[in-house]
Amino acid sequence: MAHDPLSPSEALRTRTGATLAVVSILTLVYSLVIVGQVLFGLIVGVALPASLYLSYRLFAALDALADAAQRIADARDREADEAARFDSATERDAPSSQSSDRLAERER
Repeated sequence: MAHDPLSPSEALRTRTGATLAVVSILTLVYSLVIVGQVLFGLIVGVALPASLYLSYRLFAALDALADAAQRIADARDREADEAARFDSATERDAPSSQSSDRLAERER
């Protein structure tokens, strides 16, 4: 089964998410109050955690797509195997009619 990605609120409830949120807030406060550089705070405190979360969601979506493609391929293989089993019995009777059809097409 594919992994169900966490929502932002669920991600913040995990130990990693809470740690990342605290570090982001402290970095944002430090950059605004102590250093006085807004851009540094936005990059490290907002853009970095947001990009990490979006990367996590992207990889989860790609995993779900790969899982779905694998299930489709497995289903098609099963259908092909079932069709091959049923076709093998009908092919024993059909070659004579197919060969006469091919001869008639060649003569035209």
